Amino acid sequence: MIMTQKLYWDDPYKIKFTAKIVSIQKGGIVLDKTLFFPLSGNQANDKGILQHNGEQSAVNAVEIIDDDIIHYVSSDFIRKIKIGNEIIGKIDWEYRYGIMKAHSSQHIFSAIFLESYNAKTSRANIEYEEVSIQLDHPINEQQLLEGLKKLNEICTSVSKDITAEIYHKGELSKIKDSIRSEIPEKEEIRLIKIDNLDMVCCGGTHLKTSIEIGPVILTDFKKGTDIRYYIGKKALNLISSLNVDLINLSDKLNTSLVEVPHKIQSYLTELEENKQFIEILKTNNLELTSKYPIDVYKSFNLFLIKYQIDSKILKKNMEQFPSNSLLVIILSENRYQIVSLSEKVSANGVVQALIKKFGGKGGGSNFTAQANLSNVPTDLIIELRGFIDSI
Repeated sequence: MIMTQKLYWDDPYKIKFTAKIVSIQKGGIVLDKTLFFPLSGNQANDKGILQHNGEQSAVNAVEIIDDDIIHYVSSDFIRKIKIGNEIIGKIDWEYRYGIMKAHSSQHIFSAIFLESYNAKTSRANIEYEEVSIQLDHPINEQQLLEGLKKLNEICTSVSKDITAEIYHKGELSKIKDSIRSEIPEKEEIRLIKIDNLDMVCCGGTHLKTSIEIGPVILTDFKKGTDIRYYIGKKALNLISSLNVDLINLSDKLNTSLVEVPHKIQSYLTELEENKQFIEILKTNNLELTSKYPIDVYKSFNLFLIKYQIDSKILKKNMEQFPSNSLLVIILSENRYQIVSLSEKVSANGVVQALIKKFGGKGGGSNFTAQANLSNVPTDLIIELRGFIDSI
């Protein structure tokens, strides 16, 4: 079996190559050498084109199966080639370069987390100008901030050299404690080194220097372990967009740009306090409402409430209402909640009757049910009276 020469290891900055077809498989071809990196090690595959005698096919998927690097091409292209043909390949350089930046940045970030907080990277996914990392234990926001500052410094101003070297397994015994990753069970092992920072076994494509990466911006930080970020054009576009949005927001808040987060946090605290105060007012109003039904019809106390109430508050205060009560809570123009404190009347029964007459959808239990009606009733109390008459 002929092993495909990995040209992307020899020179990841090279764009064009020539090769010969060594086998044709369903949907794809195997070459004697290639610049196309296959999907592996959680790194996305390269994209580009393959050409032969004026014919060409896009290559959007490349994978490695049993040591064969398969380039998936169009069925029309496969019909026009045969084993032994010489092929010209061109990779999508912008796409490749975005992945190289992403992968090298992930090595740097993972090394920073390990060195600073003893947090190992348990999973990493490398896409075009986008990286997601999962740590093996949580870090806090301050630690994330410090790590991000270090990463951006290395990626924009304090450049570090990045090199790739091939070792035989036995040669790594002396430095195995300095290698961040596990050493694979292979005779030849590729080691990616970042000057005075990191060493890891990796078969991916990488930059020559860290400063090529450029600015990094976080897009997600969840559970203290899951981190996602952008680099390259994606990062620059997001940074620019957020900068303009923050400038506009600072103008509306009448504060400086750097004070916007503090101002927003202050407003959020005030909003939460107001929400709690409003809930107290609603509770007090509900207690007052329970004493004055809008109508008493055939021993049923009918109530109309024109504001939304949290379900916990509602249940907590139901004992204040007479036992034979029916409540209609107006949620919006055509959305209603029915609450029944009567064993004779089902809240869901009322809702289904309203849906039958006015159209819409909804449902619930004997105690509480909601309806989203297609047509708005003129008088809900009259509708309740009609339902009582029907039971």
